[in-house]
Amino acid sequence: MKITIKKIAEEAGVSVTTVSNVINNKAHRVSDDKRELIESIIKKYNYSPNMNARALVQSSSRLIGLLYFSQTPRLDFTDPFVAEVLEGIERITKPNGFFTLVHKVTSQKDIEMIQKNWRFDGFIAVGFSQPLFEEVNKSIHVPIIFVDTHLDEKIYSRLEVYPNRYFLNTDDSHAALMATEYLIANGHKDIAFLSYGFDIHQTSVVQQRYLGYLDALKKAKLSVKNDLAYTHNDFEDMLTDKDHYSAVLVTADYLAIRFLYFLKKHQAYSAEKLSLIGFDDIKYAEFTDPPLTTVKLDQLRKGMMAMQMLVDIIDHKKEVAQLTNLSGKLKIRETVKKIK
Repeated sequence: MKITIKKIAEEAGVSVTTVSNVINNKAHRVSDDKRELIESIIKKYNYSPNMNARALVQSSSRLIGLLYFSQTPRLDFTDPFVAEVLEGIERITKPNGFFTLVHKVTSQKDIEMIQKNWRFDGFIAVGFSQPLFEEVNKSIHVPIIFVDTHLDEKIYSRLEVYPNRYFLNTDDSHAALMATEYLIANGHKDIAFLSYGFDIHQTSVVQQRYLGYLDALKKAKLSVKNDLAYTHNDFEDMLTDKDHYSAVLVTADYLAIRFLYFLKKHQAYSAEKLSLIGFDDIKYAEFTDPPLTTVKLDQLRKGMMAMQMLVDIIDHKKEVAQLTNLSGKLKIRETVKKIK
């Protein structure tokens, strides 16, 4: 026998709405004894609601699309940044009766495809480029929380014309400025910049960190050396050039740890001769050898904040600030040494 929400309601002697409130974690509207009875019946039949069918009947699907922008063929769930944001989202999703569908996107076509198959109450979009933001803004009408999505300032100055669009960013330029100034304060003048590939002319997280790095050098009246800007594909070049710099600002802890491992593998690392600063403060940063100095961005908290914003918008009809900028915090450990 197929168990439906209607059959559960009949067995419990309550309305379908009452059962729905229990399923959707709105049990504050239901007496404790009725809630316990309904939950026992749901458990007895191992009932699971059909999300798509329910979405057709109700105005809400309780489904949130988590969209990661990536130019790589696959989304790397082993990347601590990805995992920590996702964990933060999940901490808020489940207690509030929502479900998430995680999808890597490289273009508008990816989003069109998932919208054909699923109905969403909202989206969280991570690391979107400005061109993709502009495309998505036209095709998605439910609320979207854009995380780590840096856009042209003229958009932020006119957010009132972008309803249902919310931005949760770190002030990445200032965070990089702060980290670079810490290296300079410790006597470093030749500071390399290591990142994943980026376009200096397109606003992004890495571009903002690069601009902050440049600002710190200029403020200290240090020369900007373009040949000290490297990407994740340049480890061999960095090994060859290692005498040309005494410190490296690395735009992700994961990348910093990979570079540290590479140097050790080639017996080319000396904590006294090379200083490193990363970004994120991932869970493993304090356990590297030596423990990594980094800029704590608290991606777990960022994921929680993004999902809580959607809960407030969808369930509680609250007004939420369209732009939230978070500050980074320098976590001083052992990979930066003072030089004379």
